[in-house]
Amino acid sequence: MTSLLTELAAHQRRGNTLLFAFGTMDCSMWAADWVRLRTGLDPAADWRGRYSTEDEYRRLLLAEGGLVRVVARAMQRVGARVVAPAEAAPGDIGIIMTEKGPACAIRGQLGWDAKTGDRLSRTPHATFAWRI
Repeated sequence: MTSLLTELAAHQRRGNTLLFAFGTMDCSMWAADWVRLRTGLDPAADWRGRYSTEDEYRRLLLAEGGLVRVVARAMQRVGARVVAPAEAAPGDIGIIMTEKGPACAIRGQLGWDAKTGDRLSRTPHATFAWRI
């Protein structure tokens, strides 16, 4: 667990340091980078390089059935299992609700962290969660 928490803290620092950019450092890619770091599998392999603006991101999501559906398929492909959001542990992946709609997040020790801007945002609750 110490290794996980150490790696998670480093990933959170990275998320707080790098500027937000659609397609490379947004909520989806930041969470996918975490999964890839922990498992060696990339849940966002099909999405990398396919968008670089909010409009492109939204069009892809619309064509694929929305963020929840996209993340659920990606988590299944990497062997993650669904867990109740209240039972999520640090390092788990989730979906949170923001004023702009759903966002990918990583369960930290103090709540759910998401790359929704230049710094991470945190919320206490998620609507969906997966254990990697």
